[in-house]
Amino acid sequence: MAQKAVPKKPVTKKPVTKRTVLSQRRGDLEEFFHPKAVALVGSLNRNAKPERLRASYAERWGDRWYLVNAKGGSIGDIPVYEHVTDIPAEITLAVVNVGTKLVARTVEECGKHGVPYVLIFTAGFSEVGEAGAEAEREVGEVARRYGIRVFGPNTNTNAFEVLPEPPKRRGGRIGLVTQSGHQGRPLVQGTEFGVAFSRWVPTGNELDLEAADFIEYFAYDDDTDVIAGYFEGFKDPPKLRRALEAANAQGKPVVALKMGSTEAGTRMASSHTGHLAGSDAVVEGLFAQYGVVRVRDLDELLETAALFAKLPAGTGGRSALYSISGGSGTLMAEVAESSGVPVPVLSAKTQAGLREMIPDYLTVANPVDNGAQFLVNAPIEDRKRVFDLVAADPNIDVIVIGLTGALGRLTDRFAEDIVAFIDEVKKPIVVTWNSFKTDEQGFKTLIDAGVPMFRSFRNCFTALRAFARYEEASSTFRARKAMPSRLPKGAASALTDAGGTRPSPLGADASRQLLESFDIPLAGEGLAHSAVEAARIARDIGFPVVMKIASPDFPHKSDAGLVRLSVGTGSEAKAVYTELVGRATRAKRNARIEGVQIQQQIEGGTEMIVGVTRDPVFGPAVLVGTGGVFAEILKDVAVRPLPLDRRDAQEMVQGLRGYPLLTGARGRDRGDVKALVDVVLAVARLASACGDRLVELDLNPVVVLKNGAVAVDSLVVTAG
Repeated sequence: MAQKAVPKKPVTKKPVTKRTVLSQRRGDLEEFFHPKAVALVGSLNRNAKPERLRASYAERWGDRWYLVNAKGGSIGDIPVYEHVTDIPAEITLAVVNVGTKLVARTVEECGKHGVPYVLIFTAGFSEVGEAGAEAEREVGEVARRYGIRVFGPNTNTNAFEVLPEPPKRRGGRIGLVTQSGHQGRPLVQGTEFGVAFSRWVPTGNELDLEAADFIEYFAYDDDTDVIAGYFEGFKDPPKLRRALEAANAQGKPVVALKMGSTEAGTRMASSHTGHLAGSDAVVEGLFAQYGVVRVRDLDELLETAALFAKLPAGTGGRSALYSISGGSGTLMAEVAESSGVPVPVLSAKTQAGLREMIPDYLTVANPVDNGAQFLVNAPIEDRKRVFDLVAADPNIDVIVIGLTGALGRLTDRFAEDIVAFIDEVKKPIVVTWNSFKTDEQGFKTLIDAGVPMFRSFRNCFTALRAFARYEEASSTFRARKAMPSRLPKGAASALTDAGGTRPSPLGADASRQLLESFDIPLAGEGLAHSAVEAARIARDIGFPVVMKIASPDFPHKSDAGLVRLSVGTGSEAKAVYTELVGRATRAKRNARIEGVQIQQQIEGGTEMIVGVTRDPVFGPAVLVGTGGVFAEILKDVAVRPLPLDRRDAQEMVQGLRGYPLLTGARGRDRGDVKALVDVVLAVARLASACGDRLVELDLNPVVVLKNGAVAVDSLVVTAG
């Protein structure tokens, strides 16, 4: 008997700009989602009536499913097989729900029967500790031996659930990926609010198939227009990049709720960079590279993804605010501005047209206040004309209507007008329903019509700004080329100074040699081993000079009082040498003191920080920020994981709050931004070539001058 396929819904896609296809569609996952026949292995309700059992399985599995349980027997006329290998048919998916200790054996049975895909419902694996993790590894080894793709464990069959269609679908559908099954359910319940989904995939422990696989699948799925996800972590950065590149190439926005945005203090960092560029900053940088829209809560995830699905591509962010209350309009305008959404003044022509219908004591400049009674007293032609006038204004991209209170007849009429006009008005309409009272007819009217709707101004305007930013960024989406992995000769010899496998700072000479081999501009300096030599080197460099202790045991020399600025004479240089060595010796009796660095003192310019940190998942990431002694206080930084390119480096610099310091703010000299970008790229090449041997790198400060940029202090932490 032919299997009943999971029903496909009709597709009505909004126009999107397709870009270069980077890889093939995920045919393997199409096979996973559309199995020829399914083995349901494990616990059974033997008291169930056969017809009810068939009905309960029909939606997800059609009529090509087989029951497997160690006790065998039958349920009415439905046979129960003792082993998967007993099934007299080809099985392409097995759903395993047996005891944790029996899973590996069951997967092996599936392998012997030639089953290519296994969904493991069973829990009790890596989520419960090391013993469970060991059991999970055993399952993985068995699956790999037979070439089986595994979904889960610790998941469910919701990936095969046919999600209900809203009464009227407006726009496209959302493909949902969650690394928590429980967090996915409230999202797909958004169908109650007019949100449409193509599929929901709860990935569980991701022994094999993981979130990135399904992001890539949705990128090529014709039934999906927007990809949304709840993520706790990522396992395979190259796979994730490939998936996000596919989403970009296919014009599919990705909206993500990613856990881990608070500082967990998972490790101690030696450098400023290490403290500033935590794992979440690296994820933030990756998302910036691929235009991923990041949200902070479930309601924001649902509403933002729904807006992306419903709003036409190319819609700008300039908003006209329309309500029945001056107070509502004022609050809307304030939240819009704080969210970065422009609220332009309507043209004189638009205002004059509105004044013909709206009294002088109500505002029509933007926000537009209709005074409430207009909705029940004015004819429908006038109510429609207000929408048409606002939509025709050349300064407006979208109309936002705020329904802040449930007011019976007034609210119902406003909702009726929105639904009646939304398909005729030439600009998109978005609605907020701010009241907790949702049993109003007006609320139902909007939901049933699939109107883009929010429950708060904050979520509404945050989403509109995110949409506009995505549209702006989409023209620059690109795949990034791999960066060089070969070390120059000088760099290789410098790294031999790294001792042991534990991270430790490089010495002064080795650090300079490493940095210079990648053409990173450094201030002129010399290393003195005596007070007399300090005076000679200082005279050769030219006064004034900076003097600092040269010791890997003092990574933050300023904090330890081991730096002196503006040393102006040879005799002063001698005295400072003796002072610094003595202070360092007293601070750490067994400190490794190489001498004292005598360095050219760079005058003027703007202090920045450039560095590298190594994320345990994403590997090396480059940081740039406002630097100097206040770097960790200001925390004005941008981070990108490798690989990155020149445009990444430029965006990082230009996105800093301190960027105006480089462009002549308050009468300052303009800094050489190109030179700073060159330093960022040189550091990225260094990080790529050094690989795992580079743990952290800290250039702080990098002084950006009118012409050029110079690193005046460095810390390089390596591991052999």
